[in-house]
Formats: sequence, C-alpha cells, structure tokens
Amino acid sequence: MPEPAADLPLAVPTHQRLLDLSPAKDTEAEELRQNLSALVALDRVLWLGGDEGRSLYRLDRLGDHHYGNLSAVKLRDFGLAGGKDDGESDLEGLARDGDRLWMVGSHSLRRRKYDATAGSLKLHDRQSRNAHVLGCLRLAFDAAEGRDALTQALASDRRIAPFLAIPSKDNGLDIEGIAARGERVLVGLRGPVLRGIALVLDLRLGGLDGDGPTLSLEAHRCRYLSLSGLAVRDLAVVPGSDDVLVLAGPTMDLAGPCYLHRWRNALGPQGSPPKDGVTLETTEPVLWIRDGRPGRPGQGSDKPEGLDVQRRGDQLLAWVAYDDPVAARIGAKGTSTRLDGYGLPD
Repeated sequence: MPEPAADLPLAVPTHQRLLDLSPAKDTEAEELRQNLSALVALDRVLWLGGDEGRSLYRLDRLGDHHYGNLSAVKLRDFGLAGGKDDGESDLEGLARDGDRLWMVGSHSLRRRKYDATAGSLKLHDRQSRNAHVLGCLRLAFDAAEGRDALTQALASDRRIAPFLAIPSKDNGLDIEGIAARGERVLVGLRGPVLRGIALVLDLRLGGLDGDGPTLSLEAHRCRYLSLSGLAVRDLAVVPGSDDVLVLAGPTMDLAGPCYLHRWRNALGPQGSPPKDGVTLETTEPVLWIRDGRPGRPGQGSDKPEGLDVQRRGDQLLAWVAYDDPVAARIGAKGTSTRLDGYGLPD
C-alpha cells in the first residue's frame, strides 16, 4: 500500500460500547447483530441500521457506553420503504444534522452467491426498490416509480452510468456512507472504484423546509478521493468543523485493510467543478483499524461497516460498528455486541 498509510501502526481501541440488542431467541435482533452497517448517536439515543430487513433500530443509553431497550422503527410507516416484495432496505449509512436523521440505502444490484453445486454463476436477483432510499425520517425520495431521483442523476454521469447495470459485488454501484449538513449531503460509494480512486457524491437537496413528503435533488457532483485503492465504507462529520472522517475499506466482496482518513474541508465552500477531467482530493490517514486478513467461515470476520464521531471534552472519539462480528465481540450468550471507540488526533 502506498505511503503514508503503510507507516501507521495497527490501532487498538481505547473504548468499547456494549449494545444489548435483545433476549437470545429474538431472531430480528440476532440478524441485526450479525449485519450492523450504520450507526449514529443523537442525544441519549443510538440509531442503528442493518443490511437486512426494512427497519431502523434505536437503543436507549443505559449508562456510560452501555445501550439497550431495542426498538424497531418500520421505514414503511414513514414512506421510506415498500412491502416485502420490494426487498430489503439495505441501510448503509446514517447521519445526523440538527434534528434530522438521514439514511441512505445501497442503491445497488445484487448477484446471488456462487453455488458450487449449481456449477454456474447465477444472474443477479431483481433490484430491491427499498434499497433506493435517500432521506430522513419524515422526508424521502419516492422510489416506487422505477428509478429514484438519485439513480436518474447518476445515469447522466458518463463515468458512473456504466456501473448502474452491474451488481454491487462486481464493482457496480454500491452506496455505503452518508454525512449531512443543511441542504448538503455527501454520499460515499463502496463501488465503483475507478483505477483505485474512491468516489463521493456531493448532493444539494431541496424541499427540506416544505410540508411535502418528497425531497428534490437540486444539484449533484462527483468528488474523487485518494484512499490508496480503498473504497468508502462510511462517512461522519467531525464535530465543530467542515471535515469529514472516512472509513476506508476494500471494495466489492474483498478482504483487505481498513483505515480511518480525515478529509479536510469536505463540507466547506466548493469552487466550480472542472468541465473535463478529474480533480483528485487527498485525505489524511489517521488510524489503521483492521489488518486485512479474511475471517474464517463460521467464526466471524469483524468487517468495519458503520462509523460515528463524537467529541467528549477535548477528545474526538470514532465509534466503529462491525458486520459479521467475531465470537469475542458478541459473547457466548444473548444478542449483545460491542462497538470499538478510537481516540483521534484533533
């Protein structure tokens, strides 16, 4: 891996959070524990998103770094999802901005996993319309009519459009992170990665102050990040700044290292994008949090998927949630799991 990320020592968590999700026999909580993909803290509540189902989940703060009393918020009740026939919501990013809780689905096509007994690689399943969501709890794009507004906009981008018809694990479109401030929303992509360049969509939304149920996509641009060949797995605004923390990890279904990068002035004023060519923006690798070795089947792999950043006094803490957790993280009983907290340089 190119410098300077290669020089970072493997980070050791300075904190952990215990999440009591449910009694052991609760199937929904078990699925959430195994498929955590997004998180954000808001006051005394921790919000969680997962790869499965069509719900958003909340936990109450029970003590310092201890959360419980799991409850589910059905996205369909807020117009953010359809029924079971419309597939999983596949929430991959959560962000807070004032009293708004933002969420984004993967917007991706899926291909069924390879089955050695079948002897062939199956075509992808039909697209999940529920995964085409970008919005907040009371406002959302309407994905019921074929393509959603975001996908329509991406279809006009000559660099991204070819990847819309490719399943996510084949380097097709796959959204996995969100950060928000006012009418501006940054959306990170796990795929595609273009010759080692990671992509972030910079969106300007209308309709936030209206009474209607639908947002409008007023403007968008693609921004290009140098993450040493890695993709975006989640985003989080650094409190009190225009900076954004980037959880960088492997694209597609690859095993690889994961880093935390600081993207300076990501939400600051931006000049006009060039008409042709690509302006490559640099980030600062600040922590190496996973060595990149693949997990063992049935034993978990601890894939970093969700990110939240908070300020505690003079210290910044980055909280990371893990998909496919290892046994040491989830314990022998119940459906609890643990988040890792990392102290960050300011």
